[in-house]
Amino acid sequence: MKTVIKKRLAEMDMTIHAFHKRLGGNRTLCYQIANGFYRATQPQREKIADALETPVDVLFDENGMPKIAE
Repeated sequence: MKTVIKKRLAEMDMTIHAFHKRLGGNRTLCYQIANGFYRATQPQREKIADALETPVDVLFDENGMPKIAE
C-alpha cells in the first residue's frame, strides 16, 4: 500500500525522515501518517499539505485518512 503522501515524497526526492524534520513534531506520528495508519487532524493535514506543496484534498480523504495512490 502506497499513499499519495509517499508518492509525493518520492517525486520531491525526500525521505520520510527529511519530511519529519521539515514538519517537526512527533517522528512516529509522521511515519504513521505517511504510511496511511493514522488519521490526521485538520491542522496536521494543512501543515503536511504546505510542506508537500499539494492541496489537502489530494492527500487526504474527508475523514483525514491519507489517500492510497493509484
